[in-house]
Amino acid sequence: MKNALLVRLAAVFCSLALAGCGGGSKAASTAVGVGIGVSLSAPSATTLVAEGATAEIDATVSNDTSAAGVSWTLSPATGAGSIQSSDKGKAIYLAPSGVTGAVFATLVATSITDPTMASSVTLTVNGTPVIATPVLFPANQNVIYTTYISVAGGTAPYTWTTSVGTLPAGLTLNGSTTASLAISGTPTAIGSSTFTIKVADSASPTRIATVTLTLVVNAQTACLLSGRYAYMLTGYTSGSPVVRAGSFNVGSDGTVTGIEDYKDPTTGHSASAITSGLCKTLTQNRGTLLLTTAAGSATYDYGTRSSLQSGQMQENDGSSIVGSGQFFHQDESAFSAGVLAGDYAFGLVGDDGASKRLAIAGRFTLGANGVLSGGLADANPTTPIAAGALTATLAAPDANGRGSGTLVIGSLSLPVAYYVIGPDKAFIVSDDTSGSTPRLAGQWQRQTGAGTLNSNALAAPAILSLWGSSLGNGVPLATMAAGRLSGAVASGGAGTVDVMLDVTAPSSALVNSSYTAMPYAVATNGRTTLSTGTGAAQRNFIIYADGAGGGFVVEPSSTTGNFGILEPQIGAPFTTFPTAYYVGGTLYAGSTSPITLAPQLLFQSGSVGGNLTGSYAIDSVNGRIVMAVTRNILGGTGLVAYIVSSEKLVILGNGVNALNSQLAWFEHF
Repeated sequence: MKNALLVRLAAVFCSLALAGCGGGSKAASTAVGVGIGVSLSAPSATTLVAEGATAEIDATVSNDTSAAGVSWTLSPATGAGSIQSSDKGKAIYLAPSGVTGAVFATLVATSITDPTMASSVTLTVNGTPVIATPVLFPANQNVIYTTYISVAGGTAPYTWTTSVGTLPAGLTLNGSTTASLAISGTPTAIGSSTFTIKVADSASPTRIATVTLTLVVNAQTACLLSGRYAYMLTGYTSGSPVVRAGSFNVGSDGTVTGIEDYKDPTTGHSASAITSGLCKTLTQNRGTLLLTTAAGSATYDYGTRSSLQSGQMQENDGSSIVGSGQFFHQDESAFSAGVLAGDYAFGLVGDDGASKRLAIAGRFTLGANGVLSGGLADANPTTPIAAGALTATLAAPDANGRGSGTLVIGSLSLPVAYYVIGPDKAFIVSDDTSGSTPRLAGQWQRQTGAGTLNSNALAAPAILSLWGSSLGNGVPLATMAAGRLSGAVASGGAGTVDVMLDVTAPSSALVNSSYTAMPYAVATNGRTTLSTGTGAAQRNFIIYADGAGGGFVVEPSSTTGNFGILEPQIGAPFTTFPTAYYVGGTLYAGSTSPITLAPQLLFQSGSVGGNLTGSYAIDSVNGRIVMAVTRNILGGTGLVAYIVSSEKLVILGNGVNALNSQLAWFEHF
């Protein structure tokens, strides 16, 4: 069994490195595709296919002593071309005609002798060029600036020009002949400029696309972020969890004020004022954020979406603290007990104050008087709590959107603060300064249909992000998983659902596990039980459904205290995938390293670009993406992602090339 595992891991390394481990590829071929044990190559040296044209993909199977070769399948089965012909080592793909923009098809080669070994390549079919209208980030006078525009479809090389209007003084087009154009330079004057960008492909002078844009140049001291934001970060210091959350307000000159709660193994501060903070723009969607309280200062790198309403941040100040998290623009009209009143599902994760993992999921009804009713929670401390009663009285939010109270769940008494994001969502964080009490952080989100929920709560496809942590020689070790729930057969309060899981733990490879017709049951208050696998491999989950296809998850019997979030998947099957930049990074880190912020990650034509380079393949049916990249990120160079929607991805590191893997959330610019 051990030797078999080593062989399989060797196959993983081989395929994720995109190496032709079995030989047999043509000299002019380029390695393509990602997976296990099967090497794919393209004699044409590209995975781009013109509409109506053909492309050849060759396959070589590792350790295929019988030379049985592979079988070929195409996803999606209709609408994205067809397999014109195939044999055990080669497939000829025929692209569809009449394509506007770009569509993709995923070609899968599966070993005939060992069906667990398979690799995929995503072929992008380019039709008439289309520019998706971007929302440009504002620039700053005298600060280097770069922004990107991408075309879908067309035939390279491209010709980009400014057809109407002029760019802001100091900015120019970068002369790109690829599908991605940069506008870059150093703006020299404050103001607003409107201009039209035109792109023509090389196939025909009539195949052009245009987009009209407006770019604002702000004062040099202005920050990308403006107004009031709620934020939450989790991380580690000396191997023990650190949690913090707060609200910061960015003025027109970049100055920052606000309030923060912080807790680590030895100290903490509650409702500490943020004074003399500073927010700076670096370039495009990136900057730095300095938050100063009476306890000291912390500096963060941040990346924001083009709406400037949300983003991710990572502590980067040379201190012993490592951590990352999210921020959201606050809706101040929700700073009212009356607005917040209603039903919620929630989740909290961290430790019990004694270096033992603690994860909690539950639900409650919040009254306009701050009193919780109908509270229920499951937790996995040393003595697990199953459907324990939850009580509390929460103070109304103040001008920062902060409120506080004490959650009581069985023997647990948890002082917490909350920070309102909007009427349906808030961050939650521990609110006491003791080093020996739980350190927890999480969030609540509004629950719909409380009291009438049934098995339909899991009827639609949903993406599961699951993470846990344990100590090994005093060092936190991460256990991570990502997956998909789909194909539910629901009736009344019970049903069955198909479950896909990719799981990684220290020294373990990614496993694409599938479980068919797994039983689940949903109580009217949203508390859901779900089991996967059988016998020794059985796993039992508790989900508190939010009634909108999502919820919070705990695995009570998990030795690593697994906790997670369920999000509805939108858009399946995925017959198109946007050519776009994403911003994201590690959330809820399960270990001290690696913690990642990647402000510019480009997915385009089967290739990954931006902060790192590589390739990817998409299963259009379930939205599962397999990637191989050139730089270690999230614990490996091989990654698995699940499409939550065209706006969001959940990405899992493989944890093989490094001790730990991590989970990250990436959102469309």
